[in-house]
Amino acid sequence: QVVAAGGRSLSIDTLEELEEHGLLTQLRGGVWTFPVLSDSFCDLLEGELQHFLGSGLPRTAPNTMNRFGVILGELGLDTGLIAPMVDSYLDPIARCLLSDHTAGLDSFRAFTVLYDAVEDGDSDRELALHYDNAEVTLNVNIGGMWAGGQVVFYGLATDPNVDTTRGGLEVTLKRGWGVLHAGLDL
Repeated sequence: QVVAAGGRSLSIDTLEELEEHGLLTQLRGGVWTFPVLSDSFCDLLEGELQHFLGSGLPRTAPNTMNRFGVILGELGLDTGLIAPMVDSYLDPIARCLLSDHTAGLDSFRAFTVLYDAVEDGDSDRELALHYDNAEVTLNVNIGGMWAGGQVVFYGLATDPNVDTTRGGLEVTLKRGWGVLHAGLDL
């Protein structure tokens, strides 16, 4: 049983049925997109992030490439929200769609990143070509649409034939939608 956008309930038995209902799209081998969060949940999460950022409380940079984001565990969201979402939804989906990369998720790190379109020397403007230290990665757009917010995929870092000098698969996510891929995807 799947609850789709608008609260309609669907009985889904196969991946093909999810694709037929527009709830799952394979963009290329190993890269999938699907709805993750509702608009109203994105609004709530953005509001909570703004309150946290405005509080002046200390925060840890999400990783070495992003200085202006929030680790969701620092907001207390791991135990009651993120862990159940990973255990009940992301893990079974990842085991099914990316079985070459995971037999089951044993940990997670949930965080936001914030990029600024203004070049002021003190903001994160882009993310360098990289792969993640993860079996799988789920990127979710919680903030809406903007120019330059695409994610580009070139292939697995372990593939000697990957050419990052050519255009890769460019993905623009609708608000609330995610893209699931192997952590090794460049």
